[in-house]
Amino acid sequence: MSTETEPRWPILVISLQDAAERRAAVSKQLDALGLPFEFRDAIDGRSGLPAAYESQVDRPGTEAQFGRQMSDGEYACALSHLAAYREIVAENLPGAIILEDDAILGDAFSLFVKEKGYDQAPLVQLDHQNARVRRIGATSIKLESCELWPLHQNAFLTTGYALSQNAASFILDHALPLRSPADWPCDLGPLGPYCTEPRIVDHPVAEQAGSTLGAKRNTLVERQKRSLRYGRKYLESRYWKKKWMKMITRRLS
Repeated sequence: MSTETEPRWPILVISLQDAAERRAAVSKQLDALGLPFEFRDAIDGRSGLPAAYESQVDRPGTEAQFGRQMSDGEYACALSHLAAYREIVAENLPGAIILEDDAILGDAFSLFVKEKGYDQAPLVQLDHQNARVRRIGATSIKLESCELWPLHQNAFLTTGYALSQNAASFILDHALPLRSPADWPCDLGPLGPYCTEPRIVDHPVAEQAGSTLGAKRNTLVERQKRSLRYGRKYLESRYWKKKWMKMITRRLS
């Protein structure tokens, strides 16, 4: 556990180099909260995944494991997060708070940072979607800024989260070749991840955000949905596993 004399974990904001408007918006929020931060240039997959990164992805394996193809933008986003993890390990940082440049921040986030809430678990999701915790046996950790709940399984979104060096190393060891998006490239279960209740980082409504991942991802998602229509989903083992999971857990987001 950290002590009051130890420095806070750094805040790293992942952002495309030319995303001037987004950078200005997140900078304004963090400056207003009095929190130092640094930008990390994201890998740009808008015009295709740069050839230098192709060896780090497994396109056939993606469809088999993830259930659909991923766009180059999704691969680039995930690889950008992995680059931040490599920095944590290479620089021997105790951990870091990772934000995406469309994060919406407020006082609860600031308090979480200042009280070092990240010290409570190897990985804490500050923004999340479809986060589920066990109905029986789950014990929370109460902080001033929020309450932390142990996740039953991976939850969506990487808008904002905190991870330790050990967590960064674990994900790097299990992520490549890449077959899943940034949220998440492997099963986080062995880490014992937590999420905040309520969410202390927010994100824009998708229709208003102008996501840099673009329409390609939406097309791939819709294609996957169509393939599961007309009763075919009932033949998939993943469908029944999901039904059982909903019975034994409750949803936080």
